[in-house]
Amino acid sequence: MQRTEIIDKNQLFELIEYILSDAKTEFYESYSEMEKEIVRINNLSEFQDYFDNGIANGKVHFAFGIYNPESKGKFFTSKIKLNPKYCDGKTFRYKLDGWAIIFILLDLQNGENRIECRVSVNSKKRAENWKSTNPEFGNPELWEWKNVESRARKIINRLKKTTHNNV
Repeated sequence: MQRTEIIDKNQLFELIEYILSDAKTEFYESYSEMEKEIVRINNLSEFQDYFDNGIANGKVHFAFGIYNPESKGKFFTSKIKLNPKYCDGKTFRYKLDGWAIIFILLDLQNGENRIECRVSVNSKKRAENWKSTNPEFGNPELWEWKNVESRARKIINRLKKTTHNNV
């Protein structure tokens, strides 16, 4: 399940505020900076600071992962080894892993005025087809897929509503 829309910074903040309005939602960067822990974002203010700081430092691609404990499943972080030769001497970073993490990918195409926002999540069928490739993710049956799909649909619908309200 996925959806891509072009939005601006204000629409992005509306979407993130909606996502974080569910107190059970856990919202993280999906890849850490090199040799740092993954950042968890707890509220809109923290997201705004994270986003604005990223832009100030020249970042144009952002990736976030959403997990809700009611979705159950196996949710974890993995350490990725980096080749220090190509990474300014850095040797690792972390990433979120799990079959049913809802991802928000942002690509700034014209600064904060034009942002490609993509929401995506695996389906149960896709997870089952790939489980032998990623056994560390555990059994896809551990996830409450109806909960995952419902939450992803709500986020996608909010994204569509956010973009169509400002046409």
